[in-house]
Amino acid sequence: MWVVKIGGSLETAPGLGELLALLVEYGRSKMIIVPGGGRFADRVRAEQRAVAMDDATAHRLAIQAMEQYANLLCGMHTRLYPVTDAGEICSAGGKSTVPVWLPGKLLDGQPDIPANWQVTSDSLALWFAGKIDAEALILVKSAQNKTNNAQELAATGYLDEYFPQMMKQTRLRIIACVCINEPDLLQQALVSSSIPPDRWIV
Repeated sequence: MWVVKIGGSLETAPGLGELLALLVEYGRSKMIIVPGGGRFADRVRAEQRAVAMDDATAHRLAIQAMEQYANLLCGMHTRLYPVTDAGEICSAGGKSTVPVWLPGKLLDGQPDIPANWQVTSDSLALWFAGKIDAEALILVKSAQNKTNNAQELAATGYLDEYFPQMMKQTRLRIIACVCINEPDLLQQALVSSSIPPDRWIV
């Protein structure tokens, strides 16, 4: 099983519809999508600044923001199917659909995940990939990464601050970033169930 995380910044990207069609075409029965937070999470950040809410509350609302984006994605393609836990993935695949993870249920009360903005959907996608013993995590971004070093990517904000630590905790072998403007690479990866090692995040 592969986990493919679709960044929230891609919500208005011209290629999002084509990306979803590609994932449905080649990803059935062997992948699950994790949503970003996008403008829904940006709204949480704005509300936190406006009313000075605590980080734990903002974290819970940001997870709900991911679920909003998940439902938006499901509304864009009839073969995308929302799931709340790993047990639903197989049944979704049996319907010739690609499951989209709603994270609230599994993340509720997880003591090993910091409840603050150090952790965003990137780290949560990595945590989930480890939880279901996935073969790989692919992060689909709006821009290509300029380095494969996780520490450097976190320092520049390309990945969230906690991501390098989450890598140590999950020890997932294959983690890679793909730009939405690289559909051929993603298609090849899905067809062959592999991605070139020089694209792996380390």
